[in-house]
Amino acid sequence: LRGAIPAGFGNMLSLELLDLSSNYFAGNIPPEIGRLSRLEILNLTNNVLTGSIPSALGALASASVLLEGNDQIRGKHRNDIAPLSLCSNVPAFDFFNDPIWCPPERNALKKIYDEAGGQDWTRDDGWVDEFNNHCTWH
Repeated sequence: LRGAIPAGFGNMLSLELLDLSSNYFAGNIPPEIGRLSRLEILNLTNNVLTGSIPSALGALASASVLLEGNDQIRGKHRNDIAPLSLCSNVPAFDFFNDPIWCPPERNALKKIYDEAGGQDWTRDDGWVDEFNNHCTWH
């Protein structure tokens, strides 16, 4: 199969497995896939996907999210940092333990922010941005 991944997959709310691996899907990953709350496996490995990983995939907390083999995928700002929600909420993300895609320091800072009630701080701008490198958090 080739072409773009149809955003309509995001409307198949009872879907438990979406395996589109080893095809020629190109373009961006549709953020609508993040609505598939029953999804157990999202396998998009070995395609020619480009663009950034949508932060909506961070909602797939109980799914295995597999993206390896898509060499043109980058972080939002053309870096290799995956969305924070994906790195901190989805332990079965295949880059979860990759310190380039999911720096452990960023997850640790997110945990400190959450446990210290950071969302209630009067100045929390710059913290826990989905795509910024943790070294830029203030």
